[in-house]
Amino acid sequence: MKEFRVVLIGLYNSKALGVRALSSVLKAKGYTVSIIFFKDFNSLNAREPSEAEYRLLLDKLIEINPHMIGLSVMSSFYLSAAHEMSRRIKDNIPQAHLIWGGVYATLFPKESMEYCDYLMRGECDEAIIDLAEALEGKKDLSRVPNLCYRRSDEIVFNEMKHLQATLDELPFPDMGGSDMYHISNGQLNTCDPQVSSISYEMSASRGCPYVCSYCSSLSLRRLYKGKGPFVRQRSVESTLSELKWAQRHVKNMRMVWFWDEIFADEEEWVNEFVARYKQEIGLPFNIWGHPLKIKRKTIENLVKAGLHQVVVGIQHGSPRIRKEIYYRKETNEQIIEMSRILAEAKVPEVVYDLILDSPFETVNDLEETYHLCMKLYKPYTLNLHGLSFLPGTDIEKLAVNQGLLTWEDLKKQQSKPIEEMYRTFSWWTHTGSQEDRERAYWKNMIHLTQFGWASAILPLLEKEYFKRNPESMNFLRTSANGWNLMRRVNRKILLKLGLT
Repeated sequence: MKEFRVVLIGLYNSKALGVRALSSVLKAKGYTVSIIFFKDFNSLNAREPSEAEYRLLLDKLIEINPHMIGLSVMSSFYLSAAHEMSRRIKDNIPQAHLIWGGVYATLFPKESMEYCDYLMRGECDEAIIDLAEALEGKKDLSRVPNLCYRRSDEIVFNEMKHLQATLDELPFPDMGGSDMYHISNGQLNTCDPQVSSISYEMSASRGCPYVCSYCSSLSLRRLYKGKGPFVRQRSVESTLSELKWAQRHVKNMRMVWFWDEIFADEEEWVNEFVARYKQEIGLPFNIWGHPLKIKRKTIENLVKAGLHQVVVGIQHGSPRIRKEIYYRKETNEQIIEMSRILAEAKVPEVVYDLILDSPFETVNDLEETYHLCMKLYKPYTLNLHGLSFLPGTDIEKLAVNQGLLTWEDLKKQQSKPIEEMYRTFSWWTHTGSQEDRERAYWKNMIHLTQFGWASAILPLLEKEYFKRNPESMNFLRTSANGWNLMRRVNRKILLKLGLT
């Protein structure tokens, strides 16, 4: 083993597929690598790191005494923690080279370089070896692709390496061993959280074929223009080989999560996958889909192989919002047909994502979303999200250009503490204005469309809304909260409306 020691840190992500991938590549070249999974992701109880957790991290780093520390900064949600962690690392382990990577670091290298010594942009499965060799003194920094570094008073941006075309050539993500540490809830354990999990997360591809305005994928695609195909698929053999390898390590493995941006729909690949998966793996699996990628034969075959859950982003019921704001091409008719295919294929769990509560939408847009949801084939579950303005996405420019927000507003939103980032979205409540009450009404109506028992009640509520609006909106003062409305609608709401 090489004497050059490396520590990689996964922030708020105990699975950290990117960190694990880099660890495997470095270990394959003989480097000593430790991984620290720092805090778990919990959107319902997000917290800044405690003093005790920072102390545990620093004590472990001092003990390992690494030459290089890599920090994965994937999301602006965790920027405050990344900034504070980096400051403490540089103060307490000044001899180590601190490197930032991840989506945020890739899209905002100049801002990120204020907190680290070096920065790696994009996919670095091969470039990370070049960097390690350069920091060992075996290679000039100018020859390290994807690297950003300081030279005198300027920041140098090295050329981006072509995307890895053949994903099968990469080793499986690192897992297990005594060189992995988990820090969470004020404790440090020498373990790999993945090994004790009941699910295994992996990707059978890289890249997304779509260009949604609210997603970082569009900006990454632009960064890699001319650097090879953006969407790349692993072979079925490679995919199943990783799963069989994972089953030997994760003894309680009961579920597979495919974290592909959009799961494969190419007929030949799916046919081979279906023919082998049930026999060789035999576990239920979950995927992400897209309205334009849901094909009847493909879905029916995947269900036979063990498909348990598909999550599909509808994002909005307003064609205007989808097309002009979110850059989504699918029509309402295509979305409804997609829902019919999933229902008739009897996918056990169908989940639709909706992005609501944005400055772009009107009351009419929300009403359109309600009507679309009423036409979707059941059963389904809704994931209702507020719109997050991720840094570097086109949705930011749209909001500023339309005069809805300023760049200062966006920066303020994106610099909030973690606790505020994950608070319950504002559409569960309403303020006193007439428009806010109407918005709350339709958002709660959208929420209720997923429940079979609400099918007979919702048309009555809709009829009452148009019959007595705005006077009938008074009932929302006591039941605007979506969960309260769900609990009370059977009796109390109908009594208040005089419908029973």
